[in-house]
Amino acid sequence: MDWLKSLYPKVREILRDSIPDFWPGLSNVLSGALEEPIAPEAMLPLASCKAVNGKPDNAVHVSAALLALAKCLRIFDDLVDRDRTGQLWEQVGQERAWNYASAVHILSFKILSRSPLPHDRFRKINQLFIESFFILAGGQDRDLAGATSTIEDYWLTIEMKSGCAFALACTSGAMAGTDNPERIEGCRSFGHHLGLTIQIFNDIESIWHPDGVTDLKQGKVTLPLVYGMSRDHPCRDELISLVNNGKVASNTGRIKEILNGIDTKKFMLWAALKEREQAIGALEGCPNPEGKEALVSYITGMFGDIDSLQQK
Repeated sequence: MDWLKSLYPKVREILRDSIPDFWPGLSNVLSGALEEPIAPEAMLPLASCKAVNGKPDNAVHVSAALLALAKCLRIFDDLVDRDRTGQLWEQVGQERAWNYASAVHILSFKILSRSPLPHDRFRKINQLFIESFFILAGGQDRDLAGATSTIEDYWLTIEMKSGCAFALACTSGAMAGTDNPERIEGCRSFGHHLGLTIQIFNDIESIWHPDGVTDLKQGKVTLPLVYGMSRDHPCRDELISLVNNGKVASNTGRIKEILNGIDTKKFMLWAALKEREQAIGALEGCPNPEGKEALVSYITGMFGDIDSLQQK
C-alpha cells in the first residue's frame, strides 16, 4: 500500500505546521504524532476517501485533524482513568494536562479550517466534527455516571464513544472524496462497527491481558461484567451483588472466576467477529478496491487471527 504510506509525511507536516511557534510545549505533547510510525488511525480517512473513488490527497487535512482530536481524547481518558504510569498528567500536572487537551482540541479545528476542500464540503465536514464531539462527550458522561447497568445501556455508551469516534474518521474521509450519500454511509457504518470491535477487544484486554491497572481494579463495569449480570447462571446474583454494592475492585479474583465459568471471553470474541462481519459488509457499495482493501486489512489485521482464537 505504497499510495497510503506516501501520504503520511504530508499528514505529519500539516500537523507540525499548525502548532503555534510560541508554544514548544505543545510540540512536545504532540511529538508522538509527529514521528514515525504514524498512529494507525491516521489511515482511516485516507483509505475511506480512496474507497469512495476520491483522491486521498483531499483527506490529508482531515487525517491530521483527526490525529489531533485523537490525542485530545487520549489525554482526557488518561486524566479520568489514571491507570497507566508516565502519562501527561503525571509529567505536567492535572491542570496543565487539561489545558493541553483543550488546546489540542482547538488545534484539530485549526487544521481542518486550512483544508483546500471546496467551502461547502469543508462546512459539512466541520459540522460533522462538531456534532461528533458532542456525541463523544455525551457517551463519556454516561460512562462516568455509571449508566451501564444493562447490555443495552452499555452498548449505547460504547456506540456514542468508540463507535462515533471511528465513524467520524471514516465518514469525514469519505466526505472529502465524494458527495455520494450511499458511499459515505458505507464508510460511516464501517467505522461504527470498527469502533465497537476495538472497544470489545479493549474490554477483553483490560481484564484478561491488562496493560496497567485493570478495569476490575478500578471498579469499572464494562461489557464482560454486564454480560455476566444479564446471563442466567448460578453465580448471577452474587455477581450482581458485588457490582451493586461497589465491591468490584476488592473481589477481582472472584469476578474473573465467575466470568471464566460462563465463557465470557468466548462471548466477547463472538461479538467482535460479528462487528467485524458487519463492518466489512458495509463497504460493499464502495467502488475502489485499493481503498477497501486498506480498510479491511485494518480491521482483520490489527487483532491477529481472532477466528483461531474463537475456535480455541
